Amino acid sequence: LQDPSASLRPATYRMRLIPLFAVCAALAAAKHHRHRVPLIELGGADSIVGSIREDELILNTVPQLGINSESGPVCSYRITNKADKTVSKEFAAEVLDRYSGQALIRVTDATKLDCKKPEYELELTAVKCDEENAVSEPVPLKVTVKDTNNHEPVFDHPWYTVTVDEGKIHTEIVRVSASDADCAHPYGEVCEFEITNGMEKTPFEITKQGVIRNTVALNASAAHSYILTVVAVDCGMRKSKSALVTVNVKKACIEGVSGIAEKLSFTSASSSLLVAPKAEIALCPEENKCTVKSATAELSMRLGHLQEGCGRQEMPIYTNETLKGCGLNGAASVLLDGEATFVGDDGKQETKLAEGAAKAHIVPVNTFDGLVPDKFALSFSMRHAAGSKQEQADKQHVLCESDDTGMNRHHFSVYVRHCKLEVVLRREAGAAAEFRAAEWRWATPEVCDDKWHSYSVLFDDIDNVSLVIDGKVFKSDERNPEILDDWPLHKTKAVKTRMVVGACWHGRTLSLAQFFKGSLANIRLLGGSTETPSAISCAHACPERFQSYDDSAVFGEDKTTISFTAATVADLQKKLQGIAYENVRPVPTPGHRPIRLQTTVECTEGKTISLPELKTYVIVEKNPVPTLSISGADEITATQKQLQVGTAMVPGLKLTVSVTGEDGETEDVTTDRKLDSCKVHLKPSRDMDLEYFSSPATLIASTHIDFEHDKQGIVLRGEEWASVYQEVIEKIHYFNTRPDAYAKRIYTVQCTMDKGRVVSNEFVVTMSIDAMPTAAASVPLPSGDSAQDSSSSEETAKHYEPSFDQIGGSRLQNILEMELPRPKALLSHHGYDMGGQGAVAGGAVAVVVVVCVGFLLVLLVVGVLKMRDTPMPRRHRKNRRGQDHGMEWDDDGMNITVNPLDDVEKSLGGGTAYLSEDESSDDGDSECSYHDEEMSEDDEEEDESEILPVNHQAPPLEWDDEDHDVATTPTSARSLPGGAARPPSARSYRV
Repeated sequence: LQDPSASLRPATYRMRLIPLFAVCAALAAAKHHRHRVPLIELGGADSIVGSIREDELILNTVPQLGINSESGPVCSYRITNKADKTVSKEFAAEVLDRYSGQALIRVTDATKLDCKKPEYELELTAVKCDEENAVSEPVPLKVTVKDTNNHEPVFDHPWYTVTVDEGKIHTEIVRVSASDADCAHPYGEVCEFEITNGMEKTPFEITKQGVIRNTVALNASAAHSYILTVVAVDCGMRKSKSALVTVNVKKACIEGVSGIAEKLSFTSASSSLLVAPKAEIALCPEENKCTVKSATAELSMRLGHLQEGCGRQEMPIYTNETLKGCGLNGAASVLLDGEATFVGDDGKQETKLAEGAAKAHIVPVNTFDGLVPDKFALSFSMRHAAGSKQEQADKQHVLCESDDTGMNRHHFSVYVRHCKLEVVLRREAGAAAEFRAAEWRWATPEVCDDKWHSYSVLFDDIDNVSLVIDGKVFKSDERNPEILDDWPLHKTKAVKTRMVVGACWHGRTLSLAQFFKGSLANIRLLGGSTETPSAISCAHACPERFQSYDDSAVFGEDKTTISFTAATVADLQKKLQGIAYENVRPVPTPGHRPIRLQTTVECTEGKTISLPELKTYVIVEKNPVPTLSISGADEITATQKQLQVGTAMVPGLKLTVSVTGEDGETEDVTTDRKLDSCKVHLKPSRDMDLEYFSSPATLIASTHIDFEHDKQGIVLRGEEWASVYQEVIEKIHYFNTRPDAYAKRIYTVQCTMDKGRVVSNEFVVTMSIDAMPTAAASVPLPSGDSAQDSSSSEETAKHYEPSFDQIGGSRLQNILEMELPRPKALLSHHGYDMGGQGAVAGGAVAVVVVVCVGFLLVLLVVGVLKMRDTPMPRRHRKNRRGQDHGMEWDDDGMNITVNPLDDVEKSLGGGTAYLSEDESSDDGDSECSYHDEEMSEDDEEEDESEILPVNHQAPPLEWDDEDHDVATTPTSARSLPGGAARPPSARSYRV
């Protein structure tokens, strides 16, 4: 409004309007501020930067979201996409304070962030809380999405399968791959792979790149396929689920033989060892096109590096195994069993022979019956040195069959002279009068090389003679062997001959001559038939050898080589798998035996393929030396009455075989081992008139044990199980007809095994003998003697010496068993009576009793004839029992007629005769005295003869030149079954 007086006071009025204008301007300015748009605070930045992880919901912004406090308040923020200005669906803002503009930016519920869209370009505007909804200027908002390890790796394939050849190292068998849904490094990258089978020695490995390879060559025979479990690991160490990888191993075509171990272990406990039980033969047609025509394999074993090689001197050539396995004739007569050393003859009469040495061995007449025929086979082992020139010039007989008396004709002989092996076979009288072959002389170095060699002389007839040395047929030529002809022998009345080993019997001088000097062993003579060279060669096969049950196998020398030929590779492979190594030595020599295999294939295309040579070794392990021990009761007590009827000597005996291993532990192997021999000997030696032994003959007959009695006791021989020996020894009984003669008796038990290499301890047993409670009870009285007076009983108790008929049935039976080995044909092999000491079959006892009674009758008749000339004086002897129950001995003034060959015949029973040199022939040769069976003239001049009963209990009578007049009654040597010598029968006993 205009004041009318303004014109009046214009200056004053203007001064009053200035403050008014200032107030108005301030009011106008305040009004303008309240209506201004929101201002987003950036703190000097050009934009807001936000970051968030995939698994988060709230955005982290820099700077924090807010507005200028004077531009507020704001009710919301608007987020739009920068590109198309559309509202963002991923993010939304939540205002926390209107005046400060503080707010949170969240991920919408419908959104799941993924690192695959790592950035968002957005614009942010603030909306003011007024009627106008003023909006601020847009501010750039850049959002970055951070990756998280929210995905595990995933393999491209859940299962991988691959096939590889065996025998190779493959650098890459298969490559596995995996991916991770996470973004980039580290979570989106696979850093490594792992094989998680858990195999400690897996032949595979996997690289960080997923490459699987083998670390050792694969073998299809060991495993046809492998299944591996593999996982992938990302760089955030998150593992994937497993994937399976199957690796199939394809059998590679390796031409040659495979499946044979480089070393094979053999022990003596093994009967045999298969060399190539898993052998396989392969041909590669892709390399060598071949249609198989035939295939051949040959194995050879080298033993020359061994000290003993294939020498047979340690073991017999002709055993039960070789007889059966090689087809040899088991009917051959054994003229010399085992080994004997012959020392020849130095002309001295009283030469003391070393233990085990002999001058000659008389072959018992029942060993080989009759003359050696034109068809025969003679086998023997010999070791002979050249000796001096004089020794070479002398005949040294291995075997000789000559006239028994009157003449010195050699019907058959084998001898060494001038280092030649010579054989003489004379045609007997009655043969065609032709001048034909009669002597054969082989010149061969083996005869005088002082080494063991085996010889076999095979006679089909006098025109077909061959010699086999060490299993090899001697190659004859026009000059070797040298053959000499002769006429047949002239006819004579005397046809009786004598066969000798190690010398020749000269019937004209009744002496031995032309002694052998060397060693002989295992002499076998087969008459009327012969052996084949192939059977002899088989028996000489090396103790270490190959064996096969295939009939097409071809063996080489000593069976140390073997070869097969088959139509197909598969057939040859089967034959090869059946080849075995055998070692039949009781104690194999430790060491290695190289074996070489060579295989060739013949093709129809006309070519031959030689497969690679294969080598292996058989390692013969050193066996621990066994220990043989004997234990039991070493002190026993027996009454005098028990000794009269027999008492067990070693009750509770125990034989134990043990071995100590390398670890020091002892193992009992008794059930697996056999013994060679056992002996039970009295110390000192027994009184042959008072002490006796009984042995379980029936039990022994059912085993492989032979027994013999000697002055010391009893000896058991033969390869048999330890348990069998133990049972036999426990049943040996001891008898004493005058038990009061001893207060105690000491005896020992000792055994051997492994061909005598292992000897047990000497187990000493002391038997204490208790006196009889009463005199009457101490003497077993025969039936009918119960009424004897007490005086007779007392006298009998002092010296009990039963007469022949006083010996009870069991007593006589025991004595017969002691003296005569039982023929096994009369005994049961399927069982035996365990009830008595030495019980035998009733039929066998009856036979022996009949023989003894017949022998007594012969002596009785001879005695009666002599009594015609000389009356027999009656000698009275006090009847100890009131009655005479049998003939008894009268030892006063005996003139005994005995056989002077008793000692010789005893040695014959043992296998070798040690001949005395009592006479000398005209030509200076030393010989033993043998005569025809005829009565001595001294027998006709003797008078006052008395015939005595044969004492079956007494041993052979011995010489006593001072007290007795002896008339000799020579006889031919005989032997009993089992090798025991039959005591020579004297013509009469003079008293």
